[in-house]
Amino acid sequence: MMEKSKDDVERTVESKDKDGNPVTVIVRKPTPQDYRDSQIAYNKAFRKALDSGAFIRQKLNQYMIDEKIWDDDKEKKYKELLDDMADREEVIKGGGIRLSKGKKLALELRGVRAQFRDLLEERNALDANSAEGQADNSRFSALVRLCIFDPNTNKPYFNTENADFDEKAYDVQSDQPWVIEAAAELANMIYDLDPNYDKNLAENEFLKEWKFIDEKLEFINKDGHPVDRENRLVNEEGRFIAYLNDEAYKNQDKEQSYFVNRSGDKVNEEGDKLAKKPFLDDNDEPLEPPTDAKVVEEDAEAKPAKKKGRTSKADTKTT
Repeated sequence: MMEKSKDDVERTVESKDKDGNPVTVIVRKPTPQDYRDSQIAYNKAFRKALDSGAFIRQKLNQYMIDEKIWDDDKEKKYKELLDDMADREEVIKGGGIRLSKGKKLALELRGVRAQFRDLLEERNALDANSAEGQADNSRFSALVRLCIFDPNTNKPYFNTENADFDEKAYDVQSDQPWVIEAAAELANMIYDLDPNYDKNLAENEFLKEWKFIDEKLEFINKDGHPVDRENRLVNEEGRFIAYLNDEAYKNQDKEQSYFVNRSGDKVNEEGDKLAKKPFLDDNDEPLEPPTDAKVVEEDAEAKPAKKKGRTSKADTKTT
């Protein structure tokens, strides 16, 4: 029988709290006793939810149909998006097409998948409020409390003899970054989730293989510079930028870069287009644009005055 590795039953999470202080915790896979204790939390939450008037899932589905939260049109759209994703994945994985078309399909697949996720979230929006949904959340929270350990004391962070105290202490810190990361790691261990799920999607595998995106799944150009979908240079904040010269571009020298708008025009920190620089005279001094009066005066000197009135044939007759 294959022996489980330490990573299968215990993982170290290095994170931070809201103040930026480092926090290290140990996440351990639940024991049979942990699962039994979490089931007690599930049962209590389920009964409490029913007493408060929450729907069970079966009735919730009918409620969503009755209230047109989820109808036949959305179900049809749901299935169409599933088929659309499968078709595009098959083409991308199969190859035999122009690289430009492959990129186009991959970007389109990203969009279709985003639509599918939005629709899925809409369908599942009320599930967390069902009696089972509330009970599931309570059970998982209990497992988090039981399975996060302090590496210095080797004791659980939130598990004492006072279950009510533990739950309140957890609720106070449940939005801390280190708790969220530890809970995510626990979910990966329990449900065997793939931490590289997004990286392994067909569209991202293709885009990464052909250097259209980096390890963080963000767009890059042929020189490895961050860009947007339209291949326009951006900085780490997503602002459009340009460089003063080729050397600055090559070295990605931030000191030699400046902000631009979508059209490539130079802008300031606030995104406002900069005024045009003045023209210079022969001494490199800035020139003021001519006023209307000067223009009229110069035109008057340059052009001969015209006679007033209508010219007759007699005026043009040669003697």
